[in-house]
Amino acid sequence: MTVVDSGLLLGPCPFRTIPSAVADVLALREAAGFDRAVAMGFRSLLYFDPIAGLEQDLAEYESLAEWLHFYAVLNPEFPQWAELLQRASADRRLVAVRLVPALHHYGLDAPIVGEIVGLAGELQLPVNLMARVFDDRVAPRFVDQQVPSMQQVANFLTRCGETRVILSMFYFSELQALPVDWASLPNVYVDFGCCKPNVASLDQLRQWFPLQRALFGTGAPFYYWQGSRLGLAGARMPDEARSGILGRNALEVFAWD
Repeated sequence: MTVVDSGLLLGPCPFRTIPSAVADVLALREAAGFDRAVAMGFRSLLYFDPIAGLEQDLAEYESLAEWLHFYAVLNPEFPQWAELLQRASADRRLVAVRLVPALHHYGLDAPIVGEIVGLAGELQLPVNLMARVFDDRVAPRFVDQQVPSMQQVANFLTRCGETRVILSMFYFSELQALPVDWASLPNVYVDFGCCKPNVASLDQLRQWFPLQRALFGTGAPFYYWQGSRLGLAGARMPDEARSGILGRNALEVFAWD
């Protein structure tokens, strides 16, 4: 069974020490048992312009490139967003672009967002919409994290057309309240690993969401990964569906062989 963690959070962070040296990531992989992972580095989110930060992350983890991939964080306020999209499409280590409006403070209905989604679709790149980086209860008070409204998110999804979209870092309650028909959005995937899942919520998941489009990223090592994995292991669902959530669905959305 292939296991993919679709949501690692790595690198230097000003708010806490994260064990994310190469040796730490190798130890995490062994402990968590994943075959592949997709990560975001805090450098490309908080410290640098996105391309410079991403290049540092790629250089630091080059020895893990066979199985460790990255989201290319894209800030529409930076003029080189088209360059970054082209960069991502040409590098097998970069498997999707990530939008973080909660920290970069732009509206999902901005025309430039539509341009980004359209070009990503042409380049066969998934677009990841990250609702938040920090748990609302413990978010640093000097970080102005503005989570988009669920109506804005719903409108965004209906405009994405054929582009593959991944939602991540949404809470279960937010996802359940989204005013969308999931069956009518076949290109939308949801990462449930870092949305505070428990056994009860995962038991109910197949009642309202297509399990073949569910992913599981834990937020490790920034967040504790074992609790969510235990929740998935204990949930009442077919083993085939659980296997898909743990990894097979990620192989599809990231177009991995």
